[in-house]
Amino acid sequence: MIVYVQLLKSKMNQKVALRSWMAFFVASIFYLYGLTLRVAPSVMTNELMSTFNAGTASMGILISFFYYSYTAMQLPCGFIIDRIGPRNLLGISATLCVIGSFIFALTDNINIAKIGRFLVGSGSACSFISCLQISAHMFPKRHFVILTGITNVMGTLGGLVGGVPIAKIVNVYGWQTTTNILAICGIFIGLLIVFFIPKRIESQSEQQSKSSVLTAFVSIAKNKQVLLAGLIAGLMYLPIDVFAELWAVPYFMVKYNISNEYAAISSSIIFVGVAIGSVAMAIFAEKIHSYKKTLQLSAGVLMLLFSALLFSNQKILTAFIMVFLIGFFTGAQPIGFTCAKENVQPNKTGAAISITNCIVMLIGAIFQPLIGVLLDIFGNEKNTHAYDINSYNAALMLIPISLAISVICSSKIKESN
Repeated sequence: MIVYVQLLKSKMNQKVALRSWMAFFVASIFYLYGLTLRVAPSVMTNELMSTFNAGTASMGILISFFYYSYTAMQLPCGFIIDRIGPRNLLGISATLCVIGSFIFALTDNINIAKIGRFLVGSGSACSFISCLQISAHMFPKRHFVILTGITNVMGTLGGLVGGVPIAKIVNVYGWQTTTNILAICGIFIGLLIVFFIPKRIESQSEQQSKSSVLTAFVSIAKNKQVLLAGLIAGLMYLPIDVFAELWAVPYFMVKYNISNEYAAISSSIIFVGVAIGSVAMAIFAEKIHSYKKTLQLSAGVLMLLFSALLFSNQKILTAFIMVFLIGFFTGAQPIGFTCAKENVQPNKTGAAISITNCIVMLIGAIFQPLIGVLLDIFGNEKNTHAYDINSYNAALMLIPISLAISVICSSKIKESN
């Protein structure tokens, strides 16, 4: 009888583990999908300009409608997911992405297309938070940091899928058919959400407090550890958010006098480094039993690597190796979310993660134009926007300075045993 009971418990644990992994897998697929939708218009630019008879400024505004809603929804998503759970929120989110994609694909009116992108941004906003919420409440605590790293890998893959693969489909079938295909994929993912993500998870059963959203927000916003974790994560992500996504290509073109296609390899290499480092650094943190030391080490190495990239005269192959390592150690950045999660009550996990993510995005939004302003300040007097390498080095030096600040801030992080 005892043997039978133990066997039954073992089978139940296996079912729980399988259910947890399926839920996490489906949520991370949706995160990949959301990043693909986010990046896809970048390979459709010429076709979109032709369809909507729009210039570059109008196209920039159209694409930015995704970010308007995505950023605005970060805080609400965190509090909503703590109330209704990830399945309900992901189901609504997938529906918004599908509707928005169909609207975007089936119109030739740029104002209606803006509505479509706005809906897609709203639907994608909760994807990252949902993955971490499932990780926090459906897995043992020790797995959270590694699952956060895996989530980061899925996001990186989403960005890669939204690049060359989507561009090839656009070249064959056109941007509208491609967008319709993406919408249909969203329907399939929505069905996976319904079937494989449980309706209730542990976080909901723990929610005894019925305090208002405003009260919960004030409580989290006063938590210095959450704010500190957001600051560290935001500063550590600058090599990706500012350099890889915006200034890496022109920087390498000027420094090595190469074409934009060759220079674009630098961005791709960084993202590969992030994908590998996100898991490797999470495992390292678990091995040394310290998130704080991992953040300090990674931020310190990033500061040295980025400074060396700017001010040493290495060959281009060496520079590519350095940017891979920069991406690799940036993979420790998701550990900041783990620190935020561990410094709040279980029923406020979603809110803490959303505030942390919002801080990360705000830091990126501030630093991207700030680097441009510094380039104009350090650039040539004729203001032709043809910056030399000294101008780039002076402006981009803000990144290692910020990383040095993150090293200091990491020493203030509290971590549980």
